[in-house]
Amino acid sequence: MRQIVIITTILLFGNFIFGQSIVTSNKQWGNFINYYSPEPIPITGTEHIKFTTDTLINSLTYKNVKRASSENQITWSPYGFIRESAGKQVFYKMNAGDPERLLYDMNVQPHQTILVYGLVTSYTYENLDSIRFYVRNIDSVLIDQSYHKRINLTFPGDTANVFEQWIDSIGSLGGMLHNQHLYVGGDRFSLQCFFENGVLQYHDPNYDNCLYFTGIDNMTVATTTVKIYPDPVTDVSTLEITGLKETNSITICFYNLAGKAVCRSSGLTSMKISRKNFIPGIYFFSVTSGKGVIGSGKIIIN
Repeated sequence: MRQIVIITTILLFGNFIFGQSIVTSNKQWGNFINYYSPEPIPITGTEHIKFTTDTLINSLTYKNVKRASSENQITWSPYGFIRESAGKQVFYKMNAGDPERLLYDMNVQPHQTILVYGLVTSYTYENLDSIRFYVRNIDSVLIDQSYHKRINLTFPGDTANVFEQWIDSIGSLGGMLHNQHLYVGGDRFSLQCFFENGVLQYHDPNYDNCLYFTGIDNMTVATTTVKIYPDPVTDVSTLEITGLKETNSITICFYNLAGKAVCRSSGLTSMKISRKNFIPGIYFFSVTSGKGVIGSGKIIIN
């Protein structure tokens, strides 16, 4: 397994991989996805993503995105189109006729607010959904003996936590195309493994290996999850935390699109969300404990 070392300043020596392309044909990503089915019993698995040949759409050159969801990776299905601009912006569209959406901008600056999109998938649907990030800071991380630029992202109004990270030449640690670790309803996305030229470059230490897991409740490590149901909130919904042993220091925060925060401390693993306490609209949320962030996402109040 490759060892990962994080540094917070740019050194004057060593090997650096800054400004390298994400969208190339010699890379492959393994995204770990944890779906919540109606039972509710988690269905887990690893999807494999790669980019192949070029396609011209409206005078712009995209690479074809392919996806495999089996361990042997024999069958690769079409999964949209992706391109990267000279300015290090990565755009994605699910269908050729769709408008393209911004996934990453590797040239963002600290304290900048940026609107991006992520692919939301579940056992019943998939679509691109937006999320607004605030760039808390930019540092670097050592991966396979080279330093990569790393962009640390949080939600507007919360400068104390990090909810997502983009790494130069790799993409989001929330998973290629997904762009966030946790989504409303409990579905969880994360980058499990990353390969370049067939060589493993990154492996999330929370997972034992890069192999495909399938079936019911087949995770190999204990996982803390945050689930909100029903969503959207039309009357009263429930926020539920599972897999957390220490509950005394739980803090739950909701943020409106302007970044205004409403926080509540709780020693409980569940709380009620009442529509009457919110102005209708879209809100981001985060759940933290003494060990840091354990869940984040977006919720709609009708």
